Amino acid sequence: MHLRKGMRVRELTKRVGQAPRVGRVRSVHDRSVEVEWEDGHVSSVSGAYLFPVERPATKKT
Repeated sequence: MHLRKGMRVRELTKRVGQAPRVGRVRSVHDRSVEVEWEDGHVSSVSGAYLFPVERPATKKT
């Protein structure tokens, strides 16, 4: 899946058991993606280390 501006993503962790960072894509470049993390920091990351966050299903009543 291609990452797009506005998508929520999580970062592949470096250690087993480490909680992944979650953020929102700000922009997409050739091989890197600029992400604003939930803590407010912004970084440029290789798209290969990011995975889309699935949104929870909404209930229909």
